[in-house]
Amino acid sequence: MKVNVGLIGKGKWGTVLKSKLIDIANLKFVSGKKNNYLDLINNNHLAWVFVATPNSTHFKIVKDCLNLRINVFCEKPISTNYLEAKKLFQIAKKNKVKLYISDVYSFHKKKIKKIFLFNKVFRSKNIKGKDNEFLYRFMYHDISIMFDFFKNYKIKSIDIDHSKEKKIFIINLKFRNDKIFLFKYHLKSKNKYHYINNHNFITKNDILKKMLKSLLYGKININNNNKKALFILKFLDIIKKYS
Repeated sequence: MKVNVGLIGKGKWGTVLKSKLIDIANLKFVSGKKNNYLDLINNNHLAWVFVATPNSTHFKIVKDCLNLRINVFCEKPISTNYLEAKKLFQIAKKNKVKLYISDVYSFHKKKIKKIFLFNKVFRSKNIKGKDNEFLYRFMYHDISIMFDFFKNYKIKSIDIDHSKEKKIFIINLKFRNDKIFLFKYHLKSKNKYHYINNHNFITKNDILKKMLKSLLYGKININNNNKKALFILKFLDIIKKYS
């Protein structure tokens, strides 16, 4: 039996989520800027509400939904800073509801099985928006993929070099155990690439749909997801100080 869900966000990513949700759930509404999402939630018996709005709006919308005691799925990042994110998870726990942050790469078949002394991450895509969007569009995912390694590392130094004209960002991270990671992000490229240590992470498999089905009907580790989301935002808060 399909569960009832609501979707907040009619933009590009909201449209993508809608195309998946209409196949696997009873999508009761799609809320845009002109709709009152609080009224829509109150007028429908929902299992989950999905948030796919601009990053800067996530905190308020997710907070409102959690205070209605409804389970919430939010596109990453849940907030643009660690302290706000921590507050949202505290509200979810207090109200005894689930809060899940999109983490599609946890459902990717390809895993990083070996980390070498020098590790290279390369991504390119033609995207619009502010320069620091690379943190949430690119780096967020890469830290998620390598979470099991990074959670045990302490940052020793950060060096960031970027060309505003070409929108190329190069980040050198050195950890106290002398592990070195090189991240190179090209935000104005006609070609789409995503490599970590020469492993191609672009896939034709519908890992987004797999994640959504697992969330609604399968077994999924909410606690691990929450810990990972908080770790990534805390990590990115440090990176932002240098960018």
